[in-house]
Amino acid sequence: MKAVHNANMGHMGEQRSHSAGKKTRGPALPASVRSRGRESAAAAVRRRDLRRQETRDEIIAAARQIVVEQGADHLTVREIARRTHFTPSALYRYFEGGRREILLALTRLSVDVLDGYLARLRSSSSPAERIVAMGAAYVHFARDHAREEKLLFDSVTAMEPRDLAEPDESFLAPEGVFRLLESALTEGMADGTFRIAEKDVMLVILSIWAFVHGLVAVEGLRELHGGVSDERVRGLIRAYLTGLGGDWAGARPARGM
Repeated sequence: MKAVHNANMGHMGEQRSHSAGKKTRGPALPASVRSRGRESAAAAVRRRDLRRQETRDEIIAAARQIVVEQGADHLTVREIARRTHFTPSALYRYFEGGRREILLALTRLSVDVLDGYLARLRSSSSPAERIVAMGAAYVHFARDHAREEKLLFDSVTAMEPRDLAEPDESFLAPEGVFRLLESALTEGMADGTFRIAEKDVMLVILSIWAFVHGLVAVEGLRELHGGVSDERVRGLIRAYLTGLGGDWAGARPARGM
């Protein structure tokens, strides 16, 4: 009996020793509780992203007001910070590129409005006529959204040269203003309509835009001279494009110039 007792005690000791080596786990959480936890974490991420976007929108609104009131040359991170009650360093958490990135964001807003006018254009016409139609659409955009047009032009002219030499994705989207102009110019270069060197394409794109912006400025004087009709706008743009078909890059200045 004593041997049996000792054997039983040894077996129980082994069980206790084995049990002591195991980690005690609590009861598994129900699936519904785990699901609620995941949903709560996802909701927290959404709230954080929403707050971040709202702050970015507030910064852009302040930057827009500065450009409208004083022009893009007066847009600085310090002035935006003053108006939004941030420290200048805090703004970089929302726009790592600082002033440059904020200018691009401002430009995108105006480009989005302009793209609505460009989307109505037909692509079946000749390269030159597509550019004429784009110019006319830009004038209509400026007539309907004078503040947006001014904001767009001021923002772009205040950009760094590298941003104009290598426009960001908002300009280079398939239906974006730069891509549409580039496509029409490239096609016209291929069929002999335009005599433009590859290295001058961006220069010509910007010059066309500057020319059409000049027509918009003339529109602002319409009370003095009766304005510019749509047909005259198109005629002036055609005349400008005709010059691109000549040897403009190698042309010598006229005597006395």
